[in-house]
Amino acid sequence: MNDSNAKFEYDVQKRARAGTRATLRAVVAGYLVYLAWQIVKGVRTGSSTMAPAVAWAAAVFFTLAAIAVGVYAYRSWRADLEAARLPEEEESEDGGELPEDAEDSPDE
Repeated sequence: MNDSNAKFEYDVQKRARAGTRATLRAVVAGYLVYLAWQIVKGVRTGSSTMAPAVAWAAAVFFTLAAIAVGVYAYRSWRADLEAARLPEEEESEDGGELPEDAEDSPDE
């Protein structure tokens, strides 16, 4: 079950790597949106040398590519974050961790 309020421990390097990759992918998605906007702006102001139909098609293509990269970035980040989670440790009934040599010590 996926509890969004639960606190997990993560491998620090893997979590940092996941964040870095997600950030770079988000930058790529943002740049694609910027390119689409610049193409649309050029068509609207009349300063574009492309045919309007080609410019609009390119703008739609870049926008769809930005959405695809954004979705990929989010899904990859979630998968990388899940892979960075450390396994949960065994706990005793009273909530404390069991010492390794608990069974070997004599009762006094």
